[in-house]
Amino acid sequence: MFFESFLLNLGVLLILIVALLFDYATKFFSYWYIRHISYKTAIPCFGSDYHRVLGLRNTTDEVKKLYNKHPSDRFYGCVKSRIPDLIVKDPDVIEKMLCTDFASFHCRGLGLDKSRDVCLRNNLFYAEGEKWTVMREALESLLKSIPYDIEDSLHDCLSGINGDTNVQQFLADILDGTFEFLLLNKDLSRNDRAVIRNARSVVQKPTLAAKFKTYLQNIFPSLYSLYGFTTLPEEAVNKEVLQKSNLMKEVKRIRSEFLLDVKEKHSKRKIDSDIDFAFSILALFITEGYIPCLNVLTAMFFELAKHPEIQKKIRCGNGESCEAYLDKVVKETLRLHPAYSVVSRRCVKMYKFPDELLLDKGVTVTIPIEAIHRDIRFYEKPEVFNPDRFDDGNKRHTHAYLPFGAGPRKCVGEDLSTRIIRSISRQILLKYQVEPCSKTPKQLSKTDHNFGRVVDRDIWLKFSPIN
Repeated sequence: MFFESFLLNLGVLLILIVALLFDYATKFFSYWYIRHISYKTAIPCFGSDYHRVLGLRNTTDEVKKLYNKHPSDRFYGCVKSRIPDLIVKDPDVIEKMLCTDFASFHCRGLGLDKSRDVCLRNNLFYAEGEKWTVMREALESLLKSIPYDIEDSLHDCLSGINGDTNVQQFLADILDGTFEFLLLNKDLSRNDRAVIRNARSVVQKPTLAAKFKTYLQNIFPSLYSLYGFTTLPEEAVNKEVLQKSNLMKEVKRIRSEFLLDVKEKHSKRKIDSDIDFAFSILALFITEGYIPCLNVLTAMFFELAKHPEIQKKIRCGNGESCEAYLDKVVKETLRLHPAYSVVSRRCVKMYKFPDELLLDKGVTVTIPIEAIHRDIRFYEKPEVFNPDRFDDGNKRHTHAYLPFGAGPRKCVGEDLSTRIIRSISRQILLKYQVEPCSKTPKQLSKTDHNFGRVVDRDIWLKFSPIN
């Protein structure tokens, strides 16, 4: 029906448009109500995610708050923008989703694998489907080929420290040498080896523009892809040096062996050259390897500085081998300070939980790793740093400890990263006694960055050489 007045017709049209948009934005707001799942109230355009979208609370803090809201519930519902999201608190259900029924939850659903950013579209963390399968096999092969005797690369990095020390800078100097040893040619000059330091500096100390890109990547990944933003500027890495590196040799091998370029021929996008692919793999080692190791090590030494008796046990043992006790210290650090505090999945087909809860295709699920690690149901005095909780006699659900995820999408670099953390911490503790100093904060302040968890301020500790 049309009216004679143009303004009246226009007004009716605008009302219809607003009504349709409102219906579109709020279509799933009652999704958890009709399924009898406790949920957070949503508002149009933001869903129940408004604290995170507006920057009032980061993802980790928001998820932990919702996790603790109804302690006895197995699930908690929320809405991200307009898509229902289920926070899963039950380790039995988590095991089914990540392992047994992986086929229904194999997708992260971020859409960043289609990005114009070469670093993201070749990042295993974001890859989906067949590309993820091939990429994982290729990276497993690459990781097996790199040298693991990294302690030989540490000796030159551990001297000259005495007194109050910036922990991140100290550890970064060590990790620079470690990743140079793993990825580059040992015959390269000192200036050429700076490729690692330059790349991690860009990621470690982002500009305001880089922080905005990270915000879009986390909150609005489709916009990040649409505008062609990049994770690591190409000028941050000297590609001539990369061309001569051991990493480049391995990239050529795995691309040929696993036919990685063939897998891309069906795409309209131009196939990446070997050097561009090597650049993306280097970025992967920095963002998903170097930075997590740096933050876990920082957290470990912050905790050890407050516990000299634990340092002593690492050096001397306590009725068990030093290696075994150090392994428990690493596990406890990863429990309290996991590199990734949440894991997300998208339901790729209708899925029915054992208790009759039915999820539709497209619904996302969140695994709250850090919240589970600090849940009193699974860990006595969960806020206390206590490596002895990982004694063999202390049994708990295997999926109540998930620092590297679980199932087929479990972190491909778990072995390498734990080896790096153990080797560096052991060598430092054999040489130094670590204590708090006047500039040491009382609490370890962390925030989210690129779906990971990072220490967001300089940590100072006193390093005293052991004679």
